[in-house]
Amino acid sequence: MHERLTTDCGKVAGPRGLLDVGRDGALWKDVLRGLTAVFALQDVIILGYIAATTVLLLCAGPAEMQSESVHRNLACIAATVLGCVFARRATFVAPVIRRSVYRLVLVGIFLQNYLSLRHILPIVRSDSLDMELLRVDLFLFGVEPALWLERFNTRPIVEWFSFFYFSYFFICFFSMVLAIWVDRPGRATTQYAIGTALVYCVGQLGYMVVPAYGPIVALNDAYQGPVDGGFFWGWVIRVVQSGGAMKDVFPSLHTAAPLWFALHTFQRARADRRLLWPASVTAFFSANIIVSTMLLRWHYAIDVVAGVALAVGAAWVTPRLAAWEERFRAGLGHSQPWIFR
Repeated sequence: MHERLTTDCGKVAGPRGLLDVGRDGALWKDVLRGLTAVFALQDVIILGYIAATTVLLLCAGPAEMQSESVHRNLACIAATVLGCVFARRATFVAPVIRRSVYRLVLVGIFLQNYLSLRHILPIVRSDSLDMELLRVDLFLFGVEPALWLERFNTRPIVEWFSFFYFSYFFICFFSMVLAIWVDRPGRATTQYAIGTALVYCVGQLGYMVVPAYGPIVALNDAYQGPVDGGFFWGWVIRVVQSGGAMKDVFPSLHTAAPLWFALHTFQRARADRRLLWPASVTAFFSANIIVSTMLLRWHYAIDVVAGVALAVGAAWVTPRLAAWEERFRAGLGHSQPWIFR
């Protein structure tokens, strides 16, 4: 009987003991399969960003709006998790409803994250590195481009570039609508979502690492006069004053985001030549926006360089991450992240 009991226990325990049951790797794979069934890579990037900003808020000294900002972040985490769970696990609900809710949640979280920066940035870093950024520009270029461009401070030129600076918001909106609402879901959608999440999350973390107000504030006394703008400049000022983060300088997301959208569309145009014109138009707007960030005194040149590097980096790494995620999810038996069945 002892021999029979020993044999039966051995069959249950496996070669490495009773607690192992030969399923150490299988257990972790089950956990990973369960998480992957709920979260896609863009969700992980967004959740990681919100978690990081929450930690930074908690580590900062006591400040006004600190508690409210932490609670807002926790609400964003909860909304993201619930949105992912509903979209990918509530299979009793029609797919069209689940994918619509998922898209609305992502867009809402992106918007909320940006609007929260106005309160978060002064809490995380109360100092300013404007003079350090100025010294970098002087070292690299010999002059401060934002000051040098004052020679073009005339009404027609300012209005031209103010129009393009303001167009940033429309470019962001229309690129989002086309990529995740109009286009057929596939790898291109995955690339857009991952790249956009990387650009904004990395860029907004950059604001916290390198806080600065920009030339329009820090170098105000060095200019000969105010910006000579009209209608479009007035709209730019009103939008920035009402919803801007105020210390959102390094890197320049006005540079990084439109350039990323243009590069992403050019990549897609390799397979679909019909996208060449939209890519070219986006690139034209992007080039004018880049100049406007310095001519309108919002950014130092090094901010623009960092924004270009961020966009190019996202364009290089995103196709590789999307392909990896596709293989990874397929290996675990899951559909692709933008397919809701």
